[in-house]
Amino acid sequence: MTAMWFGLAAIALLGAVALLYIDRSRRDQVGRVRQMWAKAQGYTYEASDDDIVLQFRRAALAKPEQTTAVDLVSGVRRGEKFVLFDVEETSTIVAVQRPVGSDVDIDLRLKSTPPPRDSDMELLGSIGPRVVFATNVEVARRVCDQRMAAFTESVPAGLNLLWSENDWTLGSLPLGSTGRDWDAAIDAVARLSGMLHVLPPVNNRRPSGPARTSPPQRSRPETTVGRQSPEPRQSPEPRQNPEPRQARPEVRRPEPRPPLRSGPVIQPSGPRPPSRPTPITRDSDRRRQD
Repeated sequence: MTAMWFGLAAIALLGAVALLYIDRSRRDQVGRVRQMWAKAQGYTYEASDDDIVLQFRRAALAKPEQTTAVDLVSGVRRGEKFVLFDVEETSTIVAVQRPVGSDVDIDLRLKSTPPPRDSDMELLGSIGPRVVFATNVEVARRVCDQRMAAFTESVPAGLNLLWSENDWTLGSLPLGSTGRDWDAAIDAVARLSGMLHVLPPVNNRRPSGPARTSPPQRSRPETTVGRQSPEPRQSPEPRQNPEPRQARPEVRRPEPRPPLRSGPVIQPSGPRPPSRPTPITRDSDRRRQD
Protein backbone atom coordinates (compact mmCIF):
# COMPACT_ATOMS: atom_id res chain seq x y z
CA MET A 1 0.00 0.00 0.00
CA THR A 2 2.82 2.34 0.89
CA ALA A 3 4.57 1.55 -2.37
CA MET A 4 1.45 2.57 -4.29
CA TRP A 5 1.37 5.99 -2.58
CA PHE A 6 5.04 6.52 -3.32
CA GLY A 7 4.36 5.61 -6.94
CA LEU A 8 1.52 8.11 -7.21
CA ALA A 9 3.66 10.85 -5.66
CA ALA A 10 6.45 10.12 -8.11
CA ILE A 11 4.02 10.29 -11.04
CA ALA A 12 2.65 13.64 -9.80
CA LEU A 13 6.15 15.00 -9.39
CA LEU A 14 7.08 13.97 -12.90
CA GLY A 15 3.92 15.56 -14.25
CA ALA A 16 4.68 18.85 -12.47
CA VAL A 17 8.20 18.89 -13.84
CA ALA A 18 6.88 18.20 -17.33
CA LEU A 19 4.37 21.04 -17.05
CA LEU A 20 7.06 23.46 -15.85
CA TYR A 21 9.27 22.44 -18.73
CA ILE A 22 6.44 22.90 -21.24
CA ASP A 23 5.53 26.31 -19.79
CA ARG A 24 9.14 27.44 -19.81
CA SER A 25 9.65 26.27 -23.36
CA ARG A 26 6.42 28.00 -24.40
CA ARG A 27 7.56 31.25 -22.71
CA ASP A 28 10.91 31.02 -24.44
CA GLN A 29 9.20 30.41 -27.73
CA VAL A 30 6.91 33.42 -27.24
CA GLY A 31 9.93 35.53 -26.32
CA ARG A 32 11.76 34.45 -29.47
CA VAL A 33 8.69 35.13 -31.61
CA ARG A 34 8.26 38.61 -30.12
CA GLN A 35 11.95 39.37 -30.48
CA MET A 36 11.81 38.41 -34.15
CA TRP A 37 8.66 40.50 -34.63
CA ALA A 38 10.28 43.53 -32.98
CA LYS A 39 13.41 43.19 -35.06
CA ALA A 40 11.40 42.96 -38.27
CA GLN A 41 9.45 46.13 -37.37
CA GLY A 42 12.51 48.07 -36.23
CA TYR A 43 11.47 48.19 -32.56
CA THR A 44 13.48 47.67 -29.38
CA TYR A 45 13.20 44.41 -27.42
CA GLU A 46 13.94 43.80 -23.74
CA ALA A 47 13.62 40.50 -21.92
CA SER A 48 12.21 42.05 -18.72
CA ASP A 49 11.56 45.34 -16.93
CA ASP A 50 10.75 45.92 -13.25
CA ASP A 51 9.52 49.53 -13.35
CA ILE A 52 6.97 49.99 -16.12
CA VAL A 53 4.19 47.93 -14.50
CA LEU A 54 4.33 50.10 -11.37
CA GLN A 55 3.54 53.24 -13.43
CA PHE A 56 -0.09 52.15 -13.91
CA ARG A 57 -2.85 51.47 -11.38
CA ARG A 58 -6.13 50.95 -13.26
CA ALA A 59 -8.07 48.24 -15.10
CA ALA A 60 -5.92 45.16 -15.75
CA LEU A 61 -3.02 46.65 -13.78
CA ALA A 62 -5.01 47.73 -10.73
CA LYS A 63 -3.60 45.00 -8.46
CA PRO A 64 -1.28 42.83 -10.53
CA GLU A 65 0.05 39.68 -8.93
CA GLN A 66 3.26 40.05 -10.90
CA THR A 67 5.05 43.41 -11.16
CA THR A 68 7.65 42.38 -13.73
CA ALA A 69 7.08 43.05 -17.42
CA VAL A 70 8.52 40.39 -19.71
CA ASP A 71 9.19 40.41 -23.45
CA LEU A 72 8.90 44.18 -23.61
CA VAL A 73 8.86 45.90 -27.00
CA SER A 74 9.03 49.70 -27.41
CA GLY A 75 9.08 51.91 -30.47
CA VAL A 76 7.22 54.45 -32.60
CA ARG A 77 4.40 53.39 -34.92
CA ARG A 78 2.90 55.98 -37.27
CA GLY A 79 4.17 58.80 -35.10
CA GLU A 80 2.86 57.31 -31.83
CA LYS A 81 5.20 56.13 -29.09
CA PHE A 82 4.10 52.75 -27.70
CA VAL A 83 5.14 49.97 -25.32
CA LEU A 84 3.99 46.34 -25.48
CA PHE A 85 4.74 43.81 -22.73
CA ASP A 86 3.42 40.73 -20.94
CA VAL A 87 2.50 40.46 -17.29
CA GLU A 88 2.93 36.79 -16.35
CA GLU A 89 -0.30 34.93 -15.75
CA THR A 90 -2.30 38.09 -16.47
CA SER A 91 -2.38 39.55 -19.99
CA THR A 92 -0.52 41.37 -22.74
CA ILE A 93 -0.58 45.15 -22.32
CA VAL A 94 -0.37 47.75 -25.10
CA ALA A 95 0.31 51.35 -24.00
CA VAL A 96 0.45 54.42 -26.28
CA GLN A 97 1.73 57.72 -24.88
CA ARG A 98 0.04 61.06 -25.63
CA PRO A 99 1.92 64.39 -25.84
CA VAL A 100 -0.22 65.95 -23.08
CA GLY A 101 -1.78 64.15 -20.14
CA SER A 102 -5.16 64.72 -18.51
CA ASP A 103 -6.63 64.47 -15.02
CA VAL A 104 -9.71 62.74 -16.46
CA ASP A 105 -9.36 58.97 -16.93
CA ILE A 106 -11.71 56.88 -19.09
CA ASP A 107 -12.43 53.14 -19.09
CA LEU A 108 -14.09 51.28 -22.00
CA ARG A 109 -14.77 47.60 -21.47
CA LEU A 110 -17.04 44.94 -22.89
CA LYS A 111 -20.47 44.60 -21.34
CA SER A 112 -19.59 41.09 -20.20
CA THR A 113 -16.56 42.35 -18.23
CA PRO A 114 -17.00 43.21 -14.53
CA PRO A 115 -16.94 46.93 -13.65
CA PRO A 116 -13.69 48.56 -12.52
CA ARG A 117 -12.66 48.30 -8.88
CA ASP A 118 -11.59 51.95 -8.70
CA SER A 119 -13.79 53.98 -6.37
CA ASP A 120 -13.42 57.20 -8.40
CA MET A 121 -14.72 55.61 -11.62
CA GLU A 122 -18.36 56.54 -12.35
CA LEU A 123 -20.66 54.92 -14.89
CA LEU A 124 -21.27 57.12 -17.93
CA GLY A 125 -23.29 54.71 -20.06
CA SER A 126 -23.02 52.24 -22.91
CA ILE A 127 -21.73 53.10 -26.35
CA GLY A 128 -21.83 50.35 -28.95
CA PRO A 129 -20.81 47.01 -27.47
CA ARG A 130 -18.89 48.63 -24.60
CA VAL A 131 -19.60 50.39 -21.31
CA VAL A 132 -17.92 53.70 -20.47
CA PHE A 133 -16.66 54.69 -17.04
CA ALA A 134 -14.88 57.96 -16.21
CA THR A 135 -13.50 59.93 -13.28
CA ASN A 136 -15.39 63.02 -14.52
CA VAL A 137 -18.61 62.13 -16.30
CA GLU A 138 -19.42 65.64 -17.55
CA VAL A 139 -16.03 66.09 -19.18
CA ALA A 140 -15.98 62.55 -20.61
CA ARG A 141 -19.18 63.25 -22.57
CA ARG A 142 -17.09 65.32 -25.00
CA VAL A 143 -15.36 62.15 -26.18
CA CYS A 144 -18.49 60.02 -26.55
CA ASP A 145 -19.57 61.19 -29.99
CA GLN A 146 -20.18 59.53 -33.34
CA ARG A 147 -16.48 58.85 -33.83
CA MET A 148 -16.32 56.99 -30.53
CA ALA A 149 -19.38 54.92 -31.45
CA ALA A 150 -17.79 53.95 -34.77
CA PHE A 151 -14.52 53.18 -33.01
CA THR A 152 -16.10 50.79 -30.52
CA GLU A 153 -17.63 48.85 -33.40
CA SER A 154 -14.22 48.37 -35.06
CA VAL A 155 -12.13 47.46 -32.00
CA PRO A 156 -10.61 43.95 -32.25
CA ALA A 157 -12.44 41.39 -30.14
CA GLY A 158 -9.26 40.49 -28.29
CA LEU A 159 -9.04 43.98 -26.74
CA ASN A 160 -11.44 43.39 -23.88
CA LEU A 161 -10.19 46.38 -21.84
CA LEU A 162 -9.34 49.90 -22.95
CA TRP A 163 -8.54 52.72 -20.54
CA SER A 164 -6.47 55.89 -20.05
CA GLU A 165 -4.16 57.04 -17.27
CA ASN A 166 -2.69 60.53 -17.29
CA ASP A 167 -0.78 60.71 -20.62
CA TRP A 168 -1.09 56.99 -21.49
CA THR A 169 -3.82 55.07 -23.32
CA LEU A 170 -3.78 51.32 -22.70
CA GLY A 171 -5.36 48.11 -23.90
CA SER A 172 -5.34 44.52 -22.68
CA LEU A 173 -4.94 41.36 -24.77
CA PRO A 174 -5.03 37.72 -23.66
CA LEU A 175 -1.73 35.88 -23.40
CA GLY A 176 -0.71 33.85 -26.42
CA SER A 177 -1.67 36.48 -29.02
CA THR A 178 0.25 36.69 -32.28
CA GLY A 179 2.09 39.42 -34.15
CA ARG A 180 -1.00 40.24 -36.21
CA ASP A 181 -2.95 40.76 -32.98
CA TRP A 182 -0.23 43.05 -31.65
CA ASP A 183 -0.31 45.23 -34.78
CA ALA A 184 -4.11 45.55 -34.65
CA ALA A 185 -4.05 46.31 -30.92
CA ILE A 186 -1.44 49.05 -31.28
CA ASP A 187 -3.43 50.70 -34.09
CA ALA A 188 -6.68 50.56 -32.08
CA VAL A 189 -5.12 52.01 -28.91
CA ALA A 190 -3.44 54.73 -30.98
CA ARG A 191 -6.82 55.71 -32.50
CA LEU A 192 -8.36 55.98 -29.05
CA SER A 193 -5.38 58.02 -27.89
CA GLY A 194 -5.96 60.49 -30.72
CA MET A 195 -9.61 60.96 -29.72
CA LEU A 196 -8.64 61.65 -26.11
CA HIS A 197 -6.80 64.86 -27.09
CA VAL A 198 -10.01 66.80 -26.38
CA LEU A 199 -9.70 66.07 -22.66
CA PRO A 200 -8.51 69.00 -20.52
CA PRO A 201 -4.77 68.94 -19.80
CA VAL A 202 -3.24 68.20 -16.44
CA ASN A 203 -3.67 71.06 -13.98
CA ASN A 204 -0.15 72.00 -12.79
CA ARG A 205 -1.01 75.30 -11.10
CA ARG A 206 0.66 75.83 -7.79
CA PRO A 207 -1.49 76.51 -4.73
CA SER A 208 -1.99 80.17 -3.99
CA GLY A 209 -0.07 81.59 -1.04
CA PRO A 210 2.04 84.50 0.10
CA ALA A 211 4.62 85.52 -2.43
CA ARG A 212 8.15 84.75 -1.47
CA THR A 213 10.45 87.73 -1.24
CA SER A 214 14.09 87.28 -1.95
CA PRO A 215 16.43 88.27 0.89
CA PRO A 216 18.22 91.60 0.47
CA GLN A 217 21.60 91.31 -1.16
CA ARG A 218 24.55 92.69 0.72
CA SER A 219 26.83 95.01 -1.18
CA ARG A 220 30.42 93.86 -1.29
CA PRO A 221 33.16 96.42 -0.51
CA GLU A 222 35.28 97.48 -3.46
CA THR A 223 38.81 96.14 -3.43
CA THR A 224 40.18 98.34 -6.21
CA VAL A 225 43.49 99.97 -5.28
CA GLY A 226 43.21 103.70 -4.70
CA ARG A 227 39.50 103.64 -3.95
CA GLN A 228 38.20 104.06 -0.49
CA SER A 229 34.99 102.56 0.63
CA PRO A 230 32.32 105.22 1.02
CA GLU A 231 31.52 106.25 4.55
CA PRO A 232 28.22 105.03 5.84
CA ARG A 233 25.50 107.58 5.66
CA GLN A 234 24.25 108.85 8.95
CA SER A 235 20.58 108.85 9.45
CA PRO A 236 19.20 112.40 9.58
CA GLU A 237 18.30 113.64 13.02
CA PRO A 238 14.62 114.09 13.61
CA ARG A 239 13.44 117.62 13.09
CA GLN A 240 12.33 119.58 16.10
CA ASN A 241 9.17 121.57 16.08
CA PRO A 242 10.12 124.97 14.61
CA GLU A 243 9.32 128.09 16.58
CA PRO A 244 6.50 130.22 15.27
CA ARG A 245 7.70 132.91 12.92
CA GLN A 246 7.20 136.58 13.94
CA ALA A 247 5.27 138.76 11.62
CA ARG A 248 7.55 141.14 9.70
CA PRO A 249 6.63 144.89 9.56
CA GLU A 250 5.00 145.86 6.32
CA VAL A 251 7.41 147.79 4.09
CA ARG A 252 5.95 150.16 1.57
CA ARG A 253 7.68 150.33 -1.73
CA PRO A 254 8.27 153.81 -3.28
CA GLU A 255 5.96 154.72 -6.07
CA PRO A 256 7.63 154.57 -9.49
CA ARG A 257 8.55 157.90 -11.08
CA PRO A 258 6.92 158.84 -14.38
CA PRO A 259 9.24 158.35 -17.34
CA LEU A 260 10.97 161.42 -18.84
CA ARG A 261 9.40 162.75 -22.01
CA SER A 262 11.65 162.97 -25.02
CA GLY A 263 11.52 166.22 -27.12
CA PRO A 264 13.52 169.26 -28.36
CA VAL A 265 15.82 170.96 -25.89
CA ILE A 266 14.64 174.54 -24.96
CA GLN A 267 17.41 177.07 -24.62
CA PRO A 268 17.04 179.52 -21.76
CA SER A 269 16.22 183.10 -22.83
CA GLY A 270 18.38 186.07 -21.87
CA PRO A 271 21.99 187.16 -22.31
CA ARG A 272 24.55 184.48 -22.15
CA PRO A 273 27.25 184.81 -19.51
CA PRO A 274 30.63 185.83 -20.80
CA SER A 275 32.78 182.99 -21.75
CA ARG A 276 36.30 182.64 -20.52
CA PRO A 277 39.02 184.12 -22.81
CA THR A 278 41.11 181.55 -24.58
CA PRO A 279 44.46 182.11 -26.36
CA ILE A 280 42.75 182.20 -29.73
CA THR A 281 40.20 184.82 -28.68
CA ARG A 282 42.88 186.99 -27.09
CA ASP A 283 44.79 187.31 -30.37
CA SER A 284 41.67 188.15 -32.30
CA ASP A 285 40.78 190.86 -29.78
CA ARG A 286 44.26 192.47 -30.01
CA ARG A 287 44.06 192.64 -33.77
CA ARG A 288 40.73 194.38 -33.56
CA GLN A 289 42.11 196.99 -31.18
CA ASP A 290 45.10 197.72 -33.47
